Amino acid sequence: MLDSLATWADAHRGRALDVVRVYLGAGLFVRGVVFLADPSAYLSLVPGPSQETLGSLVVLNYVGLAHVCGGLLLAAGLLTRLAALVQIPVLAGAALLHLPSGVADQSFAFAALVLALLAVFAVWGGGPWSLDQAVAVWTARDDEAEGRQAAEALRRLRVRERERAPAPPRPALAAGGIACGCGHDREHPRVEAERLYGALGAMRFATGTHPRPSAVVFRCRDCDGAVETVDAPEDLEAFRYERSTRGARTARPGA
Repeated sequence: MLDSLATWADAHRGRALDVVRVYLGAGLFVRGVVFLADPSAYLSLVPGPSQETLGSLVVLNYVGLAHVCGGLLLAAGLLTRLAALVQIPVLAGAALLHLPSGVADQSFAFAALVLALLAVFAVWGGGPWSLDQAVAVWTARDDEAEGRQAAEALRRLRVRERERAPAPPRPALAAGGIACGCGHDREHPRVEAERLYGALGAMRFATGTHPRPSAVVFRCRDCDGAVETVDAPEDLEAFRYERSTRGARTARPGA
């Protein structure tokens, strides 16, 4: 059981700071409420002759509001860095005021501890249990959704552009014009695809593989005329030896 607890704790170290953050924010909030409700509670913490100077209404309101608003935000983990920053001057001033009493004085030690914790959260911000993290996750999801929508809109735009674009030119034709003497084109049922293989293709046939032809000539069976010659690599891929132009399987050489 202890091993399981230790494993869980090691895997959730970031949440430990969140626990400290909530406790610190709640404590500062309560102290701010006390200061605003009873200013004498604040003046009692200020050493002797400085009470009248630091007891002014402006300073009292700033300290109280900084603790109340900053404590709430800090406990919730919302705008964590800002919530910590606005309270650092208050705690820095408190530490300096109590420093003459010595570092062993409890008031100085408490002010210095809170100041150090505020500095930590001002630098690192909230953890996985903070509202800052939740907002970051929601924002990332919104950005991802917007990215998908933008990509889909771009895809549709490209599809429309391709539909509006003129048809690409057909592959170069063999000598003899755009059709054979019969007037057939490559789609005519009397026109067959004749695959041409180079020396490399012949060697691949010997190994039992079916290479892509180096060229395809569409030839009319009626007049034996060449209708069209295809040699573009992307077009030749559809004319490997085991397939015809219409998807029918053809016999292997020597069969």
